[in-house]
Amino acid sequence: MKKQDIKKAYPLIPPQEMIQFMLKYSFFHKQVTQIPESIIVTRRIDFDLMKKALNIEIERNDCLRLRFFKDHGKIMQYFLDEYRLDDVPCYEFKSKEEQDSVLTADAQKPVRMLKGETFRFKFFKTSDGRYGIYINVHHLVMDNAACFVFFNDLLAIYEHLETGAPMPKPLGSYEDRIIKELAYIADKENLKKEEEAYTEYITRNGEPLYLGAEGPVLLEAERKKKKDPSIMAPSLFDPIHDKAELTKRAISPEESKKIFDFMDRNGVSGECLVQLAMRLHISKINGRHDDTYFITLCPRRRTISEKRSGGTVTAPLPWRVKLPEDITFADALGRMAAVQAWAFRHMDYPYMEYRDLQRRLFNYPAAAGASTMMFSWFPLSESTMNNWEYEYTGYSLGRYIMVLYTFAMRDVHTGRLKISYLHRTKFVSLENIDALHEGTAKALSLGVANPEMKLGEIIDRL
Repeated sequence: MKKQDIKKAYPLIPPQEMIQFMLKYSFFHKQVTQIPESIIVTRRIDFDLMKKALNIEIERNDCLRLRFFKDHGKIMQYFLDEYRLDDVPCYEFKSKEEQDSVLTADAQKPVRMLKGETFRFKFFKTSDGRYGIYINVHHLVMDNAACFVFFNDLLAIYEHLETGAPMPKPLGSYEDRIIKELAYIADKENLKKEEEAYTEYITRNGEPLYLGAEGPVLLEAERKKKKDPSIMAPSLFDPIHDKAELTKRAISPEESKKIFDFMDRNGVSGECLVQLAMRLHISKINGRHDDTYFITLCPRRRTISEKRSGGTVTAPLPWRVKLPEDITFADALGRMAAVQAWAFRHMDYPYMEYRDLQRRLFNYPAAAGASTMMFSWFPLSESTMNNWEYEYTGYSLGRYIMVLYTFAMRDVHTGRLKISYLHRTKFVSLENIDALHEGTAKALSLGVANPEMKLGEIIDRL
């Protein structure tokens, strides 16, 4: 489409600016800003009918009609009035290995959003007779919450076409959300209030200390290199050496059941519980420091319309928590929940503003950061994909900007707690990941079995 034919164009909103910023730390590997994932269902799918459902979904879900262009070096976006897919590639895989190879290869091929490509779809049949839908979408178009909305709505449309079931309720408008976000940041008073709140929050316990999943190795190397033992936040980003592996691990079915029962019985969120267990391992391998700092992704969807909306509105939120060893596991969960509530109340402050605030407060160089990892809890349940029986899979990008991004979920296909670790191999080894996973599993087992156990006792047994 020619620029003069575009009716209305918008600048990127803050969550999208954060995504675009990631490209600065991956010079040659643009796939760091896309989301490749699939769902596999046991129910038979007619792929011709599913393609029809997909084109209806494109009509209903405006983020799928989002396109981008550069105007004087600035990324702008607009919505197509209509768009249809003429063809979707279909595969029939002869083995799990072939399936993983083909889909991972696509996952690591950049989605060229400035050349009119914002997503790729594939349909496939697995070697064990199930049916799959794969999407690889640019992160400026969707976040993970939007992907789950997409899959849920697509399957409901397919069911309508196949069985005559009612059409799903309309989706929320991403364009409306863009307009709302731009109005929020245009009011400088909003940003001023949030800057004050974040300044008090992040300086309350002094400057954060980087506590790595690899132990103190990276921090000590930085201190030695710069001959400065006071460095608290090492340089974590290397735009050239950004090779990353996606290592997937799972807790045993027996232990997973105990964990999920504990969550359901006590109203504990997976975000709080899994992060707490990880923080105990991180504390143990870093001199038992009790001040842990993760960046946790928040979907930022409040209303029903927003929860049924596509688009990228997710934001990284700082979860900094002091966990003294003399408090109990249950008390620590309470502290985690309090931090979660604070972060949710302040989730509209743009992450790029917060990043600049940290640099001013702590005099950070451009590539420095104190957080251990980025963390996501995917709130998947049996009903997430319109009540279809399904298996969810994410794929390795092969490259990433952060040292470690961990995401955890309840795997409804196996009933297990599954944790995936996207780690830059230059900094965090497979051995580091195995140790982190083992420590997390042990801390979960001990904590849910005896929530009155002191944190120090748990750390002693890790």
